[in-house]
Amino acid sequence: MSLGVAMAVLCSSVTEQWTCAPGSPESSLPFCQRKLGFNARANDLMSRLNTTEKIKLWGNSYPSSPYIERFNMKQWSLDHTCIHGLNKEVDVTIFAHAIAQGASFDRDLVARISNATAIEARILAYKNYARTSGSNQASTLSCDGGPLANSAHDPRWGRISETYGEDPYVIQQIGVTAMRSLQNQIPVPGSPDEDYFMATRQVTRHYLGYHQASPDLGPFSAIMNLTQRSLADSYLPTYATYQRPEQGNADGIMCAETLVNGIPSCVSQVMLKDLLRNEWKSDALIQTDCCDSVSKINNPFHWNGITTDYEAVQVTVNAGVQVYYGYKGHEYMADLADMLQNGTVSMDTLNSAAARVIKSQMKLGLFDTYSEDFPFRNETLDWSLLNSKKHRDLARESAAKSTVLLKNDGDFLPISPGSFNNVAVIGPFANCTTCMLHSYTGTPSAFTTIFEGIANRTHATYSLGSNASCAKVTDNSCWKSPGIEADAIQEAVSVAKEADLTILVIGLGAKWEAEGHDRVNMTLPGIQQALQDAVTAVSKKLVIVLMSAGGVDVDESKASSLVYAPYGGEEGGSGLADVLFGDVNPSAKLPVTFYKQSWADVMNSNISTTIPFFDLELGLGRTHRYVTPDSVKYGFGFGLSYT
Repeated sequence: MSLGVAMAVLCSSVTEQWTCAPGSPESSLPFCQRKLGFNARANDLMSRLNTTEKIKLWGNSYPSSPYIERFNMKQWSLDHTCIHGLNKEVDVTIFAHAIAQGASFDRDLVARISNATAIEARILAYKNYARTSGSNQASTLSCDGGPLANSAHDPRWGRISETYGEDPYVIQQIGVTAMRSLQNQIPVPGSPDEDYFMATRQVTRHYLGYHQASPDLGPFSAIMNLTQRSLADSYLPTYATYQRPEQGNADGIMCAETLVNGIPSCVSQVMLKDLLRNEWKSDALIQTDCCDSVSKINNPFHWNGITTDYEAVQVTVNAGVQVYYGYKGHEYMADLADMLQNGTVSMDTLNSAAARVIKSQMKLGLFDTYSEDFPFRNETLDWSLLNSKKHRDLARESAAKSTVLLKNDGDFLPISPGSFNNVAVIGPFANCTTCMLHSYTGTPSAFTTIFEGIANRTHATYSLGSNASCAKVTDNSCWKSPGIEADAIQEAVSVAKEADLTILVIGLGAKWEAEGHDRVNMTLPGIQQALQDAVTAVSKKLVIVLMSAGGVDVDESKASSLVYAPYGGEEGGSGLADVLFGDVNPSAKLPVTFYKQSWADVMNSNISTTIPFFDLELGLGRTHRYVTPDSVKYGFGFGLSYT
């Protein structure tokens, strides 16, 4: 029996448990009547919930909301990201990361990646539903980690891999394409309110600004003091594009752990009402960031004299935040119950929040999955697509189309078949698997490493060279000390000596750039620098492959070619090999500026005084729009091809 048939049989055994299915206890109630529209249906169901159930919808969302058994309301989990495949899941397809998709400048590619991810999300939702007897049906459908609206405006920031690059317009174009394709909105037949079903729901992150960067990039860099020009030019346009109904129409938005011009993002009436609701006409479900943007209103902000989390909860709920997403849900739900009792939060406010949560669940079809006109029914899905060859081929394409050729002296690349008898593939990223996936990722069933991709084309020998590890990722000593891996480096030198061509695969990885892992230098970590120096000295011909999201100031003067390969996903090795051996003509361009180390030296020396983390124009400037030209190693949008 095939996977598709087996799972269809398994799901059919619990069909009677679908909410609103014919014959179910709920089917005759108004919230199950399709002719009423989602707003009326959501309000009807909300009115039937007791206060405790409504509070749970507000605050019991991590990692998933409660199963409200008396109305058969399914659990749904907000704790997923969907930007390059499904995180936290096993045997799913993992595509090139967001920064790589930005490097492709290819909206069609991004749309196909997003469509494939949405299909796998639906398949896994039915699979989980069957496994849990119907209570946890929406586990992969709500992505609090939707397309990132933040830009990679500072190369030291650790979360560049999650972004589409540094340019607001490019982010808008790529991000809206991903948003629309992931949600895949399809009109509900006969709806009086122009309702639509969604394949998945996406949440825009982070409104406004980032999670705080590490202290190495300045004293609590979530405190943002921005001019109106900076807001209008660099920040707000992307959020507006993601949220406007005629553009991205994201179903959710996450208020950030930031203080913008003296007001917390999760309290700001300008952001949550004037802009989001009134100007952009978005009815998105507003949720907090994890973990968590509520407590930071108390500490460290102490905004408006607030000294307790209790007060922070009160102002957040009254400001219009409809879901608390974080670790303190049980504590905050008790606080909210007390506020309802003493009148500092009104029942109308809670009712509005609960109804909006239910509306999102209805958009996902959690009350109409049984219906023959529901577009994402189990019976209409091809279960064989889950981590299928078709999707793995797309992952390979995403890796190839995001590979940027930065240097190619004498048209050294592509490598002609048979032109080298022995190719050495060296470096800590040459034969690793999860390094190609980077952050917020699931686990595919198979990988093709860079070494394997090359070895499939020609005779090749692998050497690790160095593990490149540090106790603290932002510790300057990591960039200065070669470490104690002399034996590994010597082995790499021996392999390079015997080779006709050396391909050195170096970079950063999640140890140096990820959430909470910022860096203070543009150069390679010291261990890898020692490896590069040693291997370069003995290589007959040298190609350097740089695996990173942010730019790295490497010395490529003795290399024939330099290639930027940003976290290509499960088929990163195959995709890169397609470019190196000429099957694919490189078309990608840099989505970020590559800065010289001299830029970091100046900017780091002024972190806590004259150059705030969020101001793009001060100091030597940030992004291609403001950077001082002599600070640039390779510019935004740069990339060579073979033709």
